[in-house]
Amino acid sequence: MWSTVFMIILVLTPSFGSDDLIVNLTAGIIRGHVLQSYEGNNYYAFQEIPYATPPIGENRFQLPKPPKPWDGILNTTKNTKVCQQVNKYVLEKTEDCLYLNVYSPVKPGGNDKLPVLFWIHGGGLNWGSGTYNDYGPKYIMDYGIVVVAINYRLNAFGFVSTDDDVIPGNLGLKDQRFALEWVNQHINLFGGDPDHVTIAGESSGSAAVGLLVMGNWNGEKELFHAAIQESGSMIGGTLQTNAKENSIGLAKYLDPTFESEKSEDVLEVLKKASAEDILKAGRTYGNMIEKSGYYSLLPLQSFMDGNFKKVPMMIGFNSEEWIKYATNRNNTNLLQGLDNDPSLLIHANLNMSPENRTRAGVLMKQVYTNSTFMEDFAAYIRWSSDQSFSTPTGKQIELGCVHAPYFVYQFAYKGDLGGMMDDIYIVPGAERVGHMEDLHYWWEFLNNNDMSKFPENDQLMMRRFLTLWTNFIKYYNPTPKADPLLLNVTWPMSNPDSLTYLNINSTFEVRENPRVYKDVKPIIEKYMEPPYVSFG
Repeated sequence: MWSTVFMIILVLTPSFGSDDLIVNLTAGIIRGHVLQSYEGNNYYAFQEIPYATPPIGENRFQLPKPPKPWDGILNTTKNTKVCQQVNKYVLEKTEDCLYLNVYSPVKPGGNDKLPVLFWIHGGGLNWGSGTYNDYGPKYIMDYGIVVVAINYRLNAFGFVSTDDDVIPGNLGLKDQRFALEWVNQHINLFGGDPDHVTIAGESSGSAAVGLLVMGNWNGEKELFHAAIQESGSMIGGTLQTNAKENSIGLAKYLDPTFESEKSEDVLEVLKKASAEDILKAGRTYGNMIEKSGYYSLLPLQSFMDGNFKKVPMMIGFNSEEWIKYATNRNNTNLLQGLDNDPSLLIHANLNMSPENRTRAGVLMKQVYTNSTFMEDFAAYIRWSSDQSFSTPTGKQIELGCVHAPYFVYQFAYKGDLGGMMDDIYIVPGAERVGHMEDLHYWWEFLNNNDMSKFPENDQLMMRRFLTLWTNFIKYYNPTPKADPLLLNVTWPMSNPDSLTYLNINSTFEVRENPRVYKDVKPIIEKYMEPPYVSFG
C-alpha cells in the first residue's frame, strides 16, 4: 500500500461566496467548493478526484493502479467525465473515468469522524455514473454522514476478459474495490471515519455490494463495516460463463481477419480499437467467476457455506420491480415464448437438467397463474419481479441472517416523487412501485431538485426514508430508538424461518415471508444441482 503522510491546508479566502478548500492527498493537492444542502446548511464537495491512473494506453484492460502524482492544485469542483457507454450523456464519455466524489457536511481539517456512505451506482454494469448530476447528495447532507460516489469501468472496458492475467476478469468490480482502498486511506481528511464505512448500491450496484460482501478476503484489512443492498442480489445476477470466447468474439468483430485464440493477440486487437468501435459491437457484459482471487467464489455456494463477511445488512426491494417494463404487454413474442417453453421461467445460471428445468418451470408458472402470460399479464410482471429481485434476495436473506443482523424491507409507497405515474404502469393484479423509484427518496435528481412541487406526503416519506437509511449508516440499526417521525416503529432483524421484513408505505408494518418466496423456494431446491451459483 502507498506510504501515507497526510496534511490538510485550509485557505479561508473567499471565492464566489465560498471558502477556498484545499486538501493535500497522497498524490497531490485538490481544491473543493462549498454547496448548500436542502435545509440550507453548507457542505463541502470535492468532485472528480482521481483514485486511479487513467486506464488508457498500456493500462487499457488492466488492473487499476494508484494515481500518478500531479503538480499544483487540482480543481475538483465539477464533474466532467463518465465512463464509456452507449447512453447519451451531457458529460464527456471517456475511458479516463476513474474518479470519485466526496461530499462532507463538515469542513476538512477538524477532528470529526463521521460515518461514511460508499455508493456504487447501478446500470447493469454497462451504463451509469456516480457523478453529481446522477446522484446528488443535497438531501443526504442534512443527516450527518460523509458520502463517496464513484465511477468504475463499464461494459467491455470493465468486464471483457481472457479469463487469465492478460485481460483480468471483473476489472469494473476491481475498480470499486480499489476506490474502497482509497477511501480507507484518505477519508479521514474529509471528516470521515475509515472504521465506519457502509457500502451501498442499487440494482447492479446492489449486486456489486453483495460481491464485495462475499469476496475472498483471505484476512485482508476490513475496508467496510456494513452494507445496504437495494433491489439486487449477486445470487440473482446474470454471470458471464464463457469470458474467453466472448473476448475472442469481440476481437473478431473488430478485426474480421482475426483467427488467433491467444490471449495476448486478443489484447493487442482490443488495445488498438477505438472506444466507439468497441461500443458499436453492441455487446453487454456481466461479472464472471474467476479461477482464483477475490472474485472466485460461487455466489450461492458462498452463502450456503457461510463464507462471506458477517456485517450488518439492510436489504430489500420495491413492491413490483418489473412494473417499470409494463410496456412488454405488447411483446407477443416474449409472452408466447414463456408460455410455450416453461423452462425459460428458471434462472439461466441455476443448474438443472433440461428435463428438470421444464418440470420446475411448469410448477413455477402455477404459482403465478392458471392461465397464460398472454392472458394474465400481471402474472408475468409478478414472476419477473420475483425471479430478478425478490426470490434471489430472499435466498440471500435466509442464508445471511443466520450469521449477521439483516434488516429487510419492501418499499411499497407510491408517490409522484418516485415517478412512473402514467396509466401504462398500472397493471391490475400487480403492485405499483417499480425499479429505481426508491432512489428518488434520498438522492437528488433533475426531477426532484425542487421538493415544493411534490405532495406533502411525498416529502414526509423522503424524511422517513432518509432517517431510516442514515440511522442504519450511523448505528447499524435503522430504528435505534422510538421516533415519532417513524411512527415509533421497531424494525426487527430478520430470521431464516419467517424472513421478517418491514413493509414501508404511508404506514409501517412488520410482516413475514415476502411475496411468494415460500412457494417458489421448494420448487427450485427440489430440482437444482451443484455447482450452486444462482437462485431464482
